[in-house]
Amino acid sequence: MFGFGKKEDAAAVDKEKSTAEATEETVITKDMLVTDALMLNPNLAPVLMQAGMYCFSCPASMGETLEEAAMVHGFDVDDILEAVNKLEKEA
Repeated sequence: MFGFGKKEDAAAVDKEKSTAEATEETVITKDMLVTDALMLNPNLAPVLMQAGMYCFSCPASMGETLEEAAMVHGFDVDDILEAVNKLEKEA
C-alpha cells in the first residue's frame, strides 16, 4: 500500500545491490594505486612482470598509480589494462 515490499523482497534487492557494488569496486582503473590494484586483482602481477615491471616489490607502488608506473617504465597503461582484462575473461 505504501510502497514497502516484503522483507524477503528487500533482502533480495539488498543482496543484488551489494553484488553489483562489489563488481564495480573490483574494476581496475589506471588511476588506482599499484598496490590497491594488485590487492583487488592478483592477475595483474604476472602482466606487470611480463612487461618487466616488478611493481609489487617496489616501495613507489604504494604512492604511484598504474598510469604513473606505466609511464615511468615506458608502457601504455591501456595496454596493461587490456592484458589484465583478457586474463580475467580467460579465467
